[in-house]
Amino acid sequence: MGVPCGLLIYLPGEWEADPTALAELRRFLGDEYGVTLQLEPAATPLLAPVAIRLGVLAQHAEDPALRARINAAFFTLDWLEFEDVS
Repeated sequence: MGVPCGLLIYLPGEWEADPTALAELRRFLGDEYGVTLQLEPAATPLLAPVAIRLGVLAQHAEDPALRARINAAFFTLDWLEFEDVS
């Protein structure tokens, strides 16, 4: 049997993952909790990624180190407005 999934994240279509921060999140989950990360595209419109903690990770919902790594791993550029230069 493989390593259990401990964190499921639904990612909205307009959001991106920072590869370095995502790798750090995966490393942290494995080293600290012995679980993996599963990313899924959101099936409905969401304002931000939704993180669902499963199994042993559900007991650590308030872990500030985990929250910081989740926040660092995903971003959107929706706030950026471009001026019409034509």
